[in-house]
Amino acid sequence: MPISLDKVESTAPGLVSLAKTAKVSLEKRNLFGSRAKVAVVMDFSGSMSREYSSGRVQNLTERILALATQLDDDGAIDFFVFDSSAAYLGEVPLDNYAGAVTRLTQGRRMGTTDYAGAFRAVRDHFGFAPPKLVQQTGGEKKGLFGRKKKVEGAVDVALPDGLRPANEPVFAIFLTDGAPNSKPQAVQALIEVSTAPIFWKFLSIGAESFDFLQKLDDLEERVIDNADYKPIGSIDALSDEALIEALLDEYGEYVAEARRLGMVV
Repeated sequence: MPISLDKVESTAPGLVSLAKTAKVSLEKRNLFGSRAKVAVVMDFSGSMSREYSSGRVQNLTERILALATQLDDDGAIDFFVFDSSAAYLGEVPLDNYAGAVTRLTQGRRMGTTDYAGAFRAVRDHFGFAPPKLVQQTGGEKKGLFGRKKKVEGAVDVALPDGLRPANEPVFAIFLTDGAPNSKPQAVQALIEVSTAPIFWKFLSIGAESFDFLQKLDDLEERVIDNADYKPIGSIDALSDEALIEALLDEYGEYVAEARRLGMVV
């Protein structure tokens, strides 16, 4: 269940207005009362330095935390970064969110852009099983559901044997300003984590949208459509309402399909 607005106001009054906006958006989509674990997955490459030093990443994290209060009652979001590798750095709690990004990233060196490591780090942190790999047996290579494979070298996957539905999905908001170290590895990793109940909201900053993130959004080889891409330009460019709407777009459809497949209760 969500955290009451009264509790948000008493614990983190600076977030209550956005929490109200999130509640309205969830109600409009018939999602209010549904549960999700919320995680932020932040690019920590060198080109992101000004986004951190200016406080813009902290600001976005706070806005996501406000949304999370209406999706879960634990009062915190999980914070991951990816650079030359990926790591879980800790929680951003409702009762101590100010300056959390600086505290959590202190002492970590910026690096490159390991998307694949980020996808697997989130899956592994939440304890979801790796996929079952599907061996091809000659003839034309096929993707899932019999479709011709569109990604050269990608390996087919299926839901793990004995899968038990999760009590709630993970809603992972992934922010980047550039392409990954390895596009093939990123593609394969997203295919693999499609067997875990994780919805990926890709956000890009910068003057142009990223064709590669759109490619990830459109991948046919996944067990389920587990991602949506939104280019946002600047972290501060969107109003609170527009940001919440961008974050929630396609999330409800994902949850419905994940339930149909027995991935979540």
